Amino acid sequence: MRALLLISTVLIAGCTASERPSQQAALAEVPGKAIGNPVSCIQTRNVERVEAVNDYVAFFHMRGNKVYRTDFPQSCRGLKRDAFSHKTPTGNYCRGDIIQVFDPVSGFSTGGCSFGEFVPYELPKAEG
Repeated sequence: MRALLLISTVLIAGCTASERPSQQAALAEVPGKAIGNPVSCIQTRNVERVEAVNDYVAFFHMRGNKVYRTDFPQSCRGLKRDAFSHKTPTGNYCRGDIIQVFDPVSGFSTGGCSFGEFVPYELPKAEG
C-alpha cells in the first residue's frame, strides 16, 4: 500500500511538472541579447514600464530607451497575466528583493518571488 501511494504521488507530480514549461525552455524563448554587465539594483523612478515575458523573465523599460532583463531564480507564477507590488525604502529594485504577485481585479495574492540580477538588454527591432 505504501509503495502504491508513493508511485501515485510521483505520477501526479510528474503530470503537474510537464504541464508547465521548464525554466530552461522559458529562458530560451526570450528574444534579444545581453549587452552589458549585470547590476544589482535599478532605480524605480527611472522605470517607465515593466513587461513580463513569462513566469521567469521580465523586462524593465527605462527612461532613455534602456532595457534591463531580470530572470527570476524560480517561477514567478502568474506574473505575465497579473500585477506585482514591491516595497522599498531605497527607491530601487534590487537582486533578491521579494515582490508580491496579485490579481489586479480581485486583489488576491497569487504568490511571491525574488528578482535576479538586472542585465542591460537589447531587444530585436520591431518589424514594420
